Amino acid sequence: MDIFLIRHGRQSSNLCNVNVGLSKEGHEQGELVAKRLKAFSIDGIYSSKLIRAQETAKHIADELNLPIVTIEGIEEIEFGDWTGISDKELDKMFPEIRYRHYHGLEDIRYPNAENGEDCAKRYDIAMQDIIRQASNLKQERIVVVTHGMAMRAWLCKVFNMPYSNRGILAQTLENSSITEIGYNGSEFMFERFNDAAHLEGHDELLRKHFK
Repeated sequence: MDIFLIRHGRQSSNLCNVNVGLSKEGHEQGELVAKRLKAFSIDGIYSSKLIRAQETAKHIADELNLPIVTIEGIEEIEFGDWTGISDKELDKMFPEIRYRHYHGLEDIRYPNAENGEDCAKRYDIAMQDIIRQASNLKQERIVVVTHGMAMRAWLCKVFNMPYSNRGILAQTLENSSITEIGYNGSEFMFERFNDAAHLEGHDELLRKHFK
């Protein structure tokens, strides 16, 4: 089975993990990744329940003429007391945790919320459910529309990497990027990571312009 993990398009707010829809740029990213996925013979689409993931998945579903299955458990890592607050305010309110967060000193537990290991455990349960559903439907190539930090935490788990923010957990994924994982029934294989070739020629859609 080939699993194409898609980070949602750019959201319409820069506040921490608010449940909002896509921005104009996010919809453009969704359309571009949908067109690119048409060449991959996708036969199933699964999505987080959060609005930004659902709207990204709809672009893909419309292009591929496939239904969306909404799955609990693949939402973004829970940020707890950080939710809904701007980066500038977070720097003032939680200076020590923010420092550890940016410098990858440990697997940060966000205030009254999750750390990477917590997130990976619940994400893994959901991914196993997706794999079972896809296998029962004989789906060989599936899309899972999900979230950056949660996805990376799960990759740390399945590939036995540390949960600190160093390495893969520190990589900033482009919105609408493709990360492909192979699964042979017993083990996972890395095929590609943060592939955003569909955004070439659209510099304005790259994450460096998201303020």
